[in-house]
Amino acid sequence: MSGELTTTGGFAIEGMQGAMNLAKAMASAKMVPQHLQGSPGDCLMVIEQAMRWQMSPFAVAQATAVVRGKMCFEGKLVAAAIQTSGILEGRLRYDFEGTADKRKVICSGHIRGEAKERSVEVTLESAKTNNEWWTKTPDQMLTYHAARVWARRHAPEVMLGVYSPDEFDTARNEQEVIDVTPQSQRIEQPRQIDHRALMAERLTKCSDVLTVDTQWRNWDAAIANAEKAGKIIPEDVQSDVRDMIAARRAELEQKAAEAPVDEVVA
Repeated sequence: MSGELTTTGGFAIEGMQGAMNLAKAMASAKMVPQHLQGSPGDCLMVIEQAMRWQMSPFAVAQATAVVRGKMCFEGKLVAAAIQTSGILEGRLRYDFEGTADKRKVICSGHIRGEAKERSVEVTLESAKTNNEWWTKTPDQMLTYHAARVWARRHAPEVMLGVYSPDEFDTARNEQEVIDVTPQSQRIEQPRQIDHRALMAERLTKCSDVLTVDTQWRNWDAAIANAEKAGKIIPEDVQSDVRDMIAARRAELEQKAAEAPVDEVVA
C-alpha cells in the first residue's frame, strides 16, 4: 500500500496510514466477527485482501474465520471474488447432472483472451462434508465448492493468499483418481482407511471451536506419522480434511455469534 488513494467497496483508503486507521475502526466495531474484535493487525489483513478483490472490507470480514492462526474465507466470498476479479468474460456457468449422492456440477468459465472455456467437474459424493448446509442446500454448496476448485486450477492468482500455502505448492487433482498400481507395489496409505469419513464422524462430536482445534492438531500428527511410516496420505485427502475441519469450525463460530438474545433493537 502506497500513499495513493485507493477506493475499494465504497471505501476511500489513503495509503498505509489510511488502511491502519480503518483497521483500528474495524477492530473497535462490535458487529465484526469476534476473532477480529480488538485486533487491528488481523483487521489490516482483511482490508488488504478486500483491496485486492475490490470489495468492502466489512463485507469480507463477515465471511472470515481464523483456524490455527490462519485466515480462512467462506466459499460464497471466494465465488464472488472470482466473478469480480475481471479475469472472466461473462460469469461462471454451472451445469448440474444426476441425483442424490451422484449429483454433480460442471463449472465452466471463459477466461478473457482465450478461445475456449475451462471447466472442472465436482461430485456431491466427493465434496460433501458434515456441514448441515450440504443437506439443506446441496446445489448451492456444490456451486461454492466448484467455484473454488475452478479458481485453484485455472486462476490461482485470484486465490493467492486465501488458503494455506500447501494448497498451492503442488497441482491438485480435484476429481477422483483411480489407482491402477498393482496391490503388491503400493506403498501409499491403506485404502481401507477412509480419512474423510473418519474425520466427519469426529467433527459431529465437536461442540465448540476448542474441540475442533484439537482435531487440527490430531490431523497434523496423523499426517506426520504417516510420512514417517512411508505411507503418505494423498495431498487431496489432506486438503479435503482440512476443509472439513475449517468448515465445522466456521459453522460452530457462526452458531455462537448467532446465539439468540433477549431483545433486538431495530
